[in-house]
Amino acid sequence: MAPPTLCFWFEFSSPYSMVSALRLFRALNEVPQGSARQTLPSNGQPNISEVSLAYRPILLGPVFKAIGQQPLPAMQIPTKGKYMFHDVERTLNTLDCPGFPGTPMKNWPPNPILPARMAWLLAQGFEHINAVDSGAEQTPSAPATTEPGSGSGSVGRQDRALLRVLSEFVWRVYETEFIHGKDIGDPDTMAALWDTYVAGSAPGGTCLPSGNRAVEMAGLQAVKDGLRGATQEAVDLGLFGAPSFTTDDGGLYWGNDRLLDAIAHHRVKKQINQASGFCVRSRNPSL
Repeated sequence: MAPPTLCFWFEFSSPYSMVSALRLFRALNEVPQGSARQTLPSNGQPNISEVSLAYRPILLGPVFKAIGQQPLPAMQIPTKGKYMFHDVERTLNTLDCPGFPGTPMKNWPPNPILPARMAWLLAQGFEHINAVDSGAEQTPSAPATTEPGSGSGSVGRQDRALLRVLSEFVWRVYETEFIHGKDIGDPDTMAALWDTYVAGSAPGGTCLPSGNRAVEMAGLQAVKDGLRGATQEAVDLGLFGAPSFTTDDGGLYWGNDRLLDAIAHHRVKKQINQASGFCVRSRNPSL
């Protein structure tokens, strides 16, 4: 029996999504934990063997617009924005990942469209990438057969080989943006990341297009429509921020500090469902 699906919804301008991306990347690639990483229990190493992960890149701008939220809600209150960067900095320090800026950078937020499109393309799988490259695939991938409300309807099963490459690419984009301070909207920057962490890291025998070609493919209508569809799906599911995690039975967890709870959801879902009236199967969940 296949493990339950857990969807990871993220956006590249989101600092807290960066923390979740690091934790999942380390879990998927079996990076050992250090003793310092035990200081914050909510950021422990996730046991991803319990779930079938699905990476779901989105754009938060359309999500905020759909729910009537101002862009960058955390920055509307200066002290809240300052706290967010401080909180992410100290969290990453306990994860042995120094270098995150303690205050917002001058070039933040970036334009996340190009990396989001490239991540969406990669999330569809190696065969889909090569089909798009050859011109054989002109539309977003067909919905997979999944439980309603899981949020995985427009992406197929992401196997472990794909997830290892995908998780590292996503993490390296965040690292490039927040720690190295580079512009992730720059085509040359993104092409170099793809060449190193996707084309150069694919499983043996898998040939993938170059970074420059991947940047070109990110401009194809099929890829644009795919990311737009994923973002609309997030809106329809009732998501309102990132990172968010959705489960097969309509569970929603918001925030990096809920990652472990989201993974454990299937073990305690009977009690959870009895106690909650919130379900992302509904287009307009009720609280």
